[in-house]
Amino acid sequence: MFHGTLDCVPMGPVSFNRTRWGARVSLQPLSQALQGYYLISLPTRGAAQVRQGGELHQLAVQSPGVFSPVRNFSMEVHEGYDQLLIRVDSSLIADAWQGLTGRPLIAPLIFETSMLARPQLPQAWRGIVALAGIASELPPAVKARQFAQASLADALASLLLTQHAHNQQSALDAGATFAASPRIVRQAEELMLRRLRSHVSVSDLCIECGVSRRTLFAAFQSCHGAGPMTWLRERRMEAARGALQKPSRGEIRVTDIALEYGFTHVGDFAATYRRQFGEAPSQTLRRSRAYG
Repeated sequence: MFHGTLDCVPMGPVSFNRTRWGARVSLQPLSQALQGYYLISLPTRGAAQVRQGGELHQLAVQSPGVFSPVRNFSMEVHEGYDQLLIRVDSSLIADAWQGLTGRPLIAPLIFETSMLARPQLPQAWRGIVALAGIASELPPAVKARQFAQASLADALASLLLTQHAHNQQSALDAGATFAASPRIVRQAEELMLRRLRSHVSVSDLCIECGVSRRTLFAAFQSCHGAGPMTWLRERRMEAARGALQKPSRGEIRVTDIALEYGFTHVGDFAATYRRQFGEAPSQTLRRSRAYG
């Protein structure tokens, strides 16, 4: 008796798919190669073998894998095999590459399939899955969900490009050799201030400034002693405080303002707010209403 199940949770350019197999099955995709996307296989039970690019790879709980477009593949799963498959659009990887290097991706990027040489990577991927679980609980239409999905996609693409070996590793390691410049910081700050209420990623900043991730961070460290996302979080926190001090309507809540500025975890927002301003956001709001 053959039995298989597939569950899918779409998250923008990424989707999380769980497959379970009740019998030993050999799979030979009709297209023979992935079309426009990458797959990260995170087995949770059982074992499987995948042949890609002429090489055979064993998949098991402690042996996940990454599969790239262009390369032909086939798969044989054992009875009871259970895995989480993360599907990543190629366009996301291409955009992240340009953000990292300041240059467009002009040739197919192919990852080494096995993660065996990097035992810490499965733990990092479990962190990505945990973030996806948190994001999936948010209503699809709310701004917080959009922030969470965009942040998740950025983290996933960064993990792939910087922690997994691939055929263009040397180009990534070389990077650009621009000197840290106030001009770079100014351009990045202007973009972030324009988008305090919408998602902005490190890749967006790199593309805007025409520099690599390494150069961007060096510029911010030189000017501010902190990275661009830390600087952005502080500006958003200041903007949220301003909104709490001058609430636009009487029924507005702390949660509403936190979500408006991209703070999806209200508890973390409140704790950071207290550390930065010496009082809880609810105290600021109550005082503003009392004297408004």
